Amino acid sequence: MNFLKIGSASIDLVLHETEFLPGANVKGCFYLKGGWVKQKIKRLECDLIVKNNETNQETMVEAATTILMSKVIDPNSMCEFPFSYKLPIELHHSDVLSYRFHTRLIFTNEVKQNDHDEIKIVR
Repeated sequence: MNFLKIGSASIDLVLHETEFLPGANVKGCFYLKGGWVKQKIKRLECDLIVKNNETNQETMVEAATTILMSKVIDPNSMCEFPFSYKLPIELHHSDVLSYRFHTRLIFTNEVKQNDHDEIKIVR
């Protein structure tokens, strides 16, 4: 069932704010919730992605964080990890571009759980 992601542990990035100036500090927390069975976690990755809404093309801006771990998460347990990231100063405010954090929780069997959190770049 882990390969089908049924009952797997889940990850949720919760940001304190969703609108930012270029170069601003982004703060939040990763919430890791156990599934139906014990699972061993290999790492947590989070990347900043930009999407051109006209062409539907997505590009990774840069890796926001990678947390290597050898953690076993018990069923229905919960843990949290702080998140802090400084946005690149080169980000553009645009109606055509949208930005988001793509978070992946990767288990030792290479099964992944994903989370997406959109942010808005303001002037």
